[in-house]
Amino acid sequence: MLKQTVLVTGGAGFIGRYSVKELLDNNFNVVVVDRKEKPQHLDCQYFQMDVTSHELAEIFKKNKIDYIIHLAALPSVADSIKMPLIDCRDNYQATVNVCTIAKLYNVKKIIFSSTAAVYANPQYLPVDEKHPVSFLSPYAITKSASEHFIQYSGLDYIIFRYANVYGAGQDTSGEAGVVAKFFALMSQGLPVKIHGNGIQYRDFINVKDVAKVNVIGLQSDIEGEIINVSTNTRTSINELFEVLKEETGYILAPEHTSSREGDIEKSVLSNNKLISLFNFVPSITLRSGIKEMVNGLH
Repeated sequence: MLKQTVLVTGGAGFIGRYSVKELLDNNFNVVVVDRKEKPQHLDCQYFQMDVTSHELAEIFKKNKIDYIIHLAALPSVADSIKMPLIDCRDNYQATVNVCTIAKLYNVKKIIFSSTAAVYANPQYLPVDEKHPVSFLSPYAITKSASEHFIQYSGLDYIIFRYANVYGAGQDTSGEAGVVAKFFALMSQGLPVKIHGNGIQYRDFINVKDVAKVNVIGLQSDIEGEIINVSTNTRTSINELFEVLKEETGYILAPEHTSSREGDIEKSVLSNNKLISLFNFVPSITLRSGIKEMVNGLH
């Protein structure tokens, strides 16, 4: 049987690299499109290109693309507030371009990476997929608009709304997750700043579990669904600080600063739908995931 080919947009990014590895481990051909230079250890066909480019169609023409995992995006809430036009291009316009071309070339299914940010400050917890959508940033708006375009496009799809993704090898530049930022500072013995009082909490999920979900969703018969990808576990920023402090041997106390515009106070996502549809329960605890980061495992 011929291998099926998966296009991963943003495949050189954090979640992208893990998703590519998971695809290769499951015997798929992988084609990556990313505007970054090809990472040294990414072992697949690679095109350095912006996914908003009209030249993207040539990749579909020259490669029989069966599936898409669409991860390319501007992931920064703070940057979306500063640069809403760039956020619109990198998130919404990119999705429109990918979906339009995918439809022309009869792609079987698209997996789309959305976000817990579309729930804003939740009305109830844990947040399930029926929760009303609301926005505290252009980032959340363009992710939600992308969801709607995918639903409109006529493609078979699964939209995954990720909780806070972390893991070994996460880039600490730009809008890296709080785990990666705290870890980088603690590893260097530098001061760590917590925005607000630190009692705000998040649902942290390891990137390896996210990559597995992406591939499970792609392989499944499920389509036309919006699904949270989370642990359904709440961890305050203060608690996160303490776990990282214990695992890294950090000795300084945190510095508390003012809260940031666009930040969500409380976020925990129900993963009941994920479990019921795919029989998949995220297996990596926050502490064990942080231990991997400390040990330099990728």
